Amino acid sequence: MALKKSKSEKKTAKEKIMFVALDLFAKKGYHRTSTVNISKKANISSGLLFYHFGSKEGLLKSIVEMLLSRLDDIFDLENYSDPNKMLEIIIDRFFDSLQKNRSYWDLYMALLYQPDTKKHILEQVISHSKKFRHEIYKLMHKMGNRDPGANSFEFEILRVGVFASYLSNHNDKVLEKARQTMKSKYLHQPF
Repeated sequence: MALKKSKSEKKTAKEKIMFVALDLFAKKGYHRTSTVNISKKANISSGLLFYHFGSKEGLLKSIVEMLLSRLDDIFDLENYSDPNKMLEIIIDRFFDSLQKNRSYWDLYMALLYQPDTKKHILEQVISHSKKFRHEIYKLMHKMGNRDPGANSFEFEILRVGVFASYLSNHNDKVLEKARQTMKSKYLHQPF
């Protein structure tokens, strides 16, 4: 008689599938990676993959959701009320995430720039970017910013630029300079 797996074991199997697929999609490409390849490398049955994700496209979307949720953690600020401090923490958490989770973000960028995966995930990425920008807009509005719409848009452009630039060269000195530039531009100023 087979024992049922606990929720934590199921979560572990699901995460294992996602990380194996993330690695294969980034290295081999989405279309050149089969669900059989993923199942073999993850040492699971193909049925388990389909049970958790429904399809290869569902698996890809789950991977992107997981990666983007790491950015959502940046906005866990319920213990803070000062909008300047909150924005400073968001900037620091974003830059820290790039350094600490570099391998995840490298793979994410590989997925984003592959034509065969980009079309599947672009809507998620755009939606997340809008949500991120809206949160920055709200903070800038609380800070008394004269044009929070334009400045939150500019902030997002800089954030995405830093993201892409750092992941293409991994230069920590340039990353630190970008952090300080964003802080001096957006913190404690009535811009």
